[in-house]
Amino acid sequence: MASKLNRFLVVAALLSVTSPLAAENYSGNRSCDALACDAYNTDDCADYSCDEAPFVFGRLFASEAGECWNDSDSAFRTPAMIGDFFSGSTVGFRANAVVDRLMVLSDDLDVPGVLPPVGSPLTITESGPIGAYSSSLTSAEQIQALLRSGTPLPAATLAGVINEDATLTTSQTISQIQAQLASTALPYDVIALQPPPGAYSAAIDGLFQSRNGVPGSTEYNANASGALIQAGADTLAGGEDLDAYYFYDYVVRFNMALADASSGGVGRLKIAEGGSVLPTDRIFFRYSTIHNALMGGRRTSLNRFVPGFERTFFDGMTSFELRAPFATDALATSTLDGDTVTNGKDSRFGNLTMYAKVLLHRTDRIAFTGGLGIVLPTAGDTRVNYADGTSLLRVENESVHLQPFLGMLYTPDDRFFAQSFLQYDATASGNSVAINSSGTGLQDAGKLSDADNIFFDASVGYWLYRNDRSSGLTGIVPTLEVHQTNSTTDGNVISSGPFQVGDFGGSTSITSMVAGTTLEFGKRTQLTAGYATQLGGGSDRQYDGAFQFFFNHLLGQ
Repeated sequence: MASKLNRFLVVAALLSVTSPLAAENYSGNRSCDALACDAYNTDDCADYSCDEAPFVFGRLFASEAGECWNDSDSAFRTPAMIGDFFSGSTVGFRANAVVDRLMVLSDDLDVPGVLPPVGSPLTITESGPIGAYSSSLTSAEQIQALLRSGTPLPAATLAGVINEDATLTTSQTISQIQAQLASTALPYDVIALQPPPGAYSAAIDGLFQSRNGVPGSTEYNANASGALIQAGADTLAGGEDLDAYYFYDYVVRFNMALADASSGGVGRLKIAEGGSVLPTDRIFFRYSTIHNALMGGRRTSLNRFVPGFERTFFDGMTSFELRAPFATDALATSTLDGDTVTNGKDSRFGNLTMYAKVLLHRTDRIAFTGGLGIVLPTAGDTRVNYADGTSLLRVENESVHLQPFLGMLYTPDDRFFAQSFLQYDATASGNSVAINSSGTGLQDAGKLSDADNIFFDASVGYWLYRNDRSSGLTGIVPTLEVHQTNSTTDGNVISSGPFQVGDFGGSTSITSMVAGTTLEFGKRTQLTAGYATQLGGGSDRQYDGAFQFFFNHLLGQ
């Protein structure tokens, strides 16, 4: 008999909590129905709100006594945070090195017996061809030092022949050369030269290209070049013999920024981008159009899409969330032509991101959650190719990121709310780097580690309009957010031959503001539009603005 009475009371409680009057009471007072509590012989129901009822009386009470704590509880209907944009670590790829040097020797050039006017430079031209040599000699001054000390010059290897006349033109006038020679008692003074004919450079460039597998540029080294009077003569009166040494450098020089290798150029996700503090059953879809996003060393517009879902377990105490980002115009492959860099756009899948969340503490006004995010390296690799398609650099997307976080939700009444996340982004493993530093193909160069980051995200909002009885629009919620990103460590730098890849920018500090509005329909479907902008400029500025559109549908509410 008592069991039947208990069941009757539970049914009566269900009818009461689903009536308009009861729903209005829960929305306003957020207290448990005493009749339902009495069905479980509980005397202290008045001491608890609907928010706490499932944890006080168990899941059976929550399911049989109605959905008062779930359906009328504004905390579970709090709009998810809109979020900003984080492109990921700043990674650069650069080279600034002389990888080869050749010496062109125009020797035994005869000074005219009658010198030109003293105010004129000295020009001598004789029939070619002339030789280009590979040598341990690096400058005319080094040759001068060896000759002055009586040390024989090291042997040089003929690298090629230039079918041009042997020539020189001094940078100084005759009188300036004579004054220089008279100013010192030492022999073998170096006479400065004007650049040789352009045909020399063209011929040397061809030799460099055949000698080196790395595309670069040929540069005449005026500081290393010069002429010396044979036999150590210390005067210029006419009839002397000059040897002209022209040095050319083969230089690999460029400096580019790479798209974040740990996101495939799609950008890195964090919990605050569409995240809810409380474990919630929901499906969602997020679209962002980011204006002037800094990806791959250039400013570009990025269109990113993030579908996902969240599913609760253990009586709503925990949840699992999955996000699958992709972008239609991501930058991850660059082309190097000389010192010119171009970037290609492509549709790319990003890194799958998972979050496990647990409710740590909750009252009818405040809730704390914690959890762990895991970013899996499902995005593509980052590559740099030469203009002919030869691979120069490959950074494999292998790094797993661990993102522990804490969340807080404050709902003092059924209108105002505040929520925040504190999250750490740690690199659990590095990304393999391969560089074609010798022209023979990609070779392993080491592991590239990202910088670790800390994120702080906070939001406040207010239910400007709320009508729980409506079958259409049930709420209008404007929100304002602030997002702070700081790096806590620096990434490493990897070198191979003349090339370096890594974090050259140092620490990062990014502050963003977001304003948006959420429209709620039927207490289950939420449509949010917001705009994010980064405050401040400088090298840390990763984007100018981002329009965010967010669809969030609550399940089982």
